[in-house]
Amino acid sequence: MTRLRVLLVTLGVLTFLDRIAISVAGPRMQQDLGLAPDQWGWVLGAFVLAYGLFEMPTGALGDRIGQRKVLARVVVWWSAFTALTGVVSGFAPLVAVRFLFGIGEAGAYPNIAGVIARWFPATERARTQGLVWAASRFGGVLAPLTVVPLQREFGWRAAFWIFGALGVVWTTAWWRWY
Repeated sequence: MTRLRVLLVTLGVLTFLDRIAISVAGPRMQQDLGLAPDQWGWVLGAFVLAYGLFEMPTGALGDRIGQRKVLARVVVWWSAFTALTGVVSGFAPLVAVRFLFGIGEAGAYPNIAGVIARWFPATERARTQGLVWAASRFGGVLAPLTVVPLQREFGWRAAFWIFGALGVVWTTAWWRWY
């Protein structure tokens, strides 16, 4: 159970690290891409819209075909679109990438809950779920602590490439162990 708990907690960190990174990199991105404040609102809203629309269907997909497959798909998908955030050249491509990122990340938490329900005894479920949720907020705290030095050293684009790679590393460990 310990290895599984570590994988789930790490996933919690990555979900918020990836989703908060854009807010930290936002001022440089807006300047570099020439985005107006209302355009930036659409960029941020695209993720939230897609995430909201696809959360329940992706959770249900995990119930149908299994959380192992769905969580692997979720993390690979969102990692790809996290990395692609670092290659966009303007407003429309950024909105599209962030919308697709939202589709990809949707379903992570319902499927994490499914794994916990299936693999942890009732006496450990609330604690494990609490650890995952706490870890996600820790990921939000880590975002500025990692994005700022990364963008200072390598530029804002590189931060997204690095975070995308972290998801691929997580998925590899997940697929091999779970």
